[in-house]
Amino acid sequence: MGLFTGPSAAVRGLGLLFSGKGLLPLALIPAVAGLGLSMLGLWAAAHFGDGLVATLWPEPSGWFAHFFWSIFTWIISLASAALALVITPWLVMLVGFPLCDPLMAKADALLGGRTVEAKFFAELRRTLASSLGIVALGLMGALVFFALGLVPGLGLITVPLVTFVWTPTFLAFDAMDPSLGRRQLEWKQKKALIASNLLTCVGLGLTGTLLLAVPVLNLIGLPVLALAGVIVVRDLENKGRVPKTPEERPKR
Repeated sequence: MGLFTGPSAAVRGLGLLFSGKGLLPLALIPAVAGLGLSMLGLWAAAHFGDGLVATLWPEPSGWFAHFFWSIFTWIISLASAALALVITPWLVMLVGFPLCDPLMAKADALLGGRTVEAKFFAELRRTLASSLGIVALGLMGALVFFALGLVPGLGLITVPLVTFVWTPTFLAFDAMDPSLGRRQLEWKQKKALIASNLLTCVGLGLTGTLLLAVPVLNLIGLPVLALAGVIVVRDLENKGRVPKTPEERPKR
């Protein structure tokens, strides 16, 4: 398992979603939520980007000044779109993944995972609380790296790190967390599992970034990533890398 695990798991997740095993109806609500959040992120970026341009430099009348104003506007618009692509996965992580919990629980059972009977709202509350913690920690780190990137020279290190390692890792963590939670893993065990399979998680997260950040694509991207997270956990479990559940651990 490694960087290519993410694309492979996503393809398998897509096949599982349309396998006719009752997963598609469970994917409708999170799919619509993911699309709505991405559209909201792009709208907010465009809206506030235009407002920022108007505040910093109102449209001039002369053709020479207007030419440079147009370049400035284009740069701000491009930066706003890039910012939306960065922020959108975090929004979808926060709201979308808890809505995927019923989908992920059924997929886990279909793939041979341990079936856990729980009330819908109890599971939703548990998943939301865990997702809040993961997103808060990941976003806090991203903001720290962003601040460090303002230091001349450090941006060459922090920007690629946040884009290609930090954010994808936390995205993968959030995609895998409901399945890990169903195995009653403690927070320290989850972190240790992610750290010991970092390349696999980065590959899953990079795939997830593409699936979540692109509007329309994330209509199916969110449920596909959720299923990919289940598949990765099951693969790790089959390889003996996931700690045993309390019922499976030897009695002392």
